[in-house]
Amino acid sequence: MASKANLFQVVTFATDARHGNPAFVLSGARDASDQVLTTACAILRTDIVAVLGEPSGLDTPLRFFTTAGPHAGAGHATLAAAHVVLRAEPAAGKGPPPRSVIFHLANGDSRAAHIEGNRISIDFPVMPGSRIDRVEEMAAALGARPLETWVAPFGYVAIFEDPAVIARLRPDLARVSAFDRNAVIATAPGDSESDIVIRVFAPKVGLPEDPVCGTAHRIIVPYWAERRGKKRIHSRHLSPRGGDLWCEDKGELVAIAGESSLVIDGTIRLPDE
Repeated sequence: MASKANLFQVVTFATDARHGNPAFVLSGARDASDQVLTTACAILRTDIVAVLGEPSGLDTPLRFFTTAGPHAGAGHATLAAAHVVLRAEPAAGKGPPPRSVIFHLANGDSRAAHIEGNRISIDFPVMPGSRIDRVEEMAAALGARPLETWVAPFGYVAIFEDPAVIARLRPDLARVSAFDRNAVIATAPGDSESDIVIRVFAPKVGLPEDPVCGTAHRIIVPYWAERRGKKRIHSRHLSPRGGDLWCEDKGELVAIAGESSLVIDGTIRLPDE
């Protein structure tokens, strides 16, 4: 008989299910193998699944799976997992859910998450970037000439001066895929509604445009914090789905906070080995 797990879908960096970046979270799958969880991701037809382990106090194991197998993790999936833990309905006979949690990842890293008003905030390590001259290549790929370009392990960053340019970008996805990084991040100062704006294109990994990308902010928040002279940065994603991230430069860490909302709460029958 197939085993079962609890299945949740949480929209992150928004509260309206039509916006933000949705992610699936599984819990209660303690005996499921990596192969089963990889297959579950394929069944759900999603890019990544977060899998919660059994908690011990405020410590909870957290793993991630794509259709290719175990994965290092993603910002929106981490926020979705935090929502399931911190916004859960109180079980009968038990007290309210905790207001903070420390996730322990398969690679030994940890992520501290806590409730911050209507949002959940998670600390991520900074992903340092360095300036590089790829302006002409980025202009050809994005269809607009950036002021400067940066590179980090996750992707290239194209810095613009006008948020309207970011909104109008129609990238050449073949050129974007040809770069030696998985993503191209386009960002500019915001208008009256946010400090900065951003779009992220990652066709090389199956995302022509990322709905809302938390990981990119591990690169760009220190840049914008220094340039704008403020530690707290409100970022608005200008993808078709859109979303908002409230970030803070904390030195070696970047705090990324967002609203979230439960969309699906059910059960999945896990496949056999």
